Amino acid sequence: MNTIYNITLFLHSWNRWLILVAGIVVIASAIIGLSAKSEYSPFQKKWALIYLSSLHLQLLVGLIMYFFLSPFTAQAMSNFGAAMKDSVLRFWAVEHAFVNVIAIALAQTGSILVKRKTDSNSKHKRTLIYTGIALFLILSMVPWGMMGVARPLFRF
Repeated sequence: MNTIYNITLFLHSWNRWLILVAGIVVIASAIIGLSAKSEYSPFQKKWALIYLSSLHLQLLVGLIMYFFLSPFTAQAMSNFGAAMKDSVLRFWAVEHAFVNVIAIALAQTGSILVKRKTDSNSKHKRTLIYTGIALFLILSMVPWGMMGVARPLFRF
């Protein structure tokens, strides 16, 4: 079980970098598209798909860890009341998962709304708004020490 946990933690940790890169590319492309009043391009569609796919992978791996593998959530669930008084356990049991699920739902909603729009300007705006908000929420929940929870930036 420890080996499976380490593998999923490794994947979850490294996939965040793909999410970050893809999210930045998607946002930058939307800004450029709005500024240049250009068409919503196949390049943008491809990167939006990479971003959304990496988010879905992150959600799947995260849920597997949350419900089956993580020692943090197992400890939190054994005494949820006490976990809510411990900022580290509360972060893993509630905050990290809840905010990231909301962020992924926003990104997915944005993707659906972009596909329904016919004009490129609206597509760029929706992409910028929904991807921007989702990426902001995701970055706020990455454990880089801002919330009192720090993890290595790169796992090997």
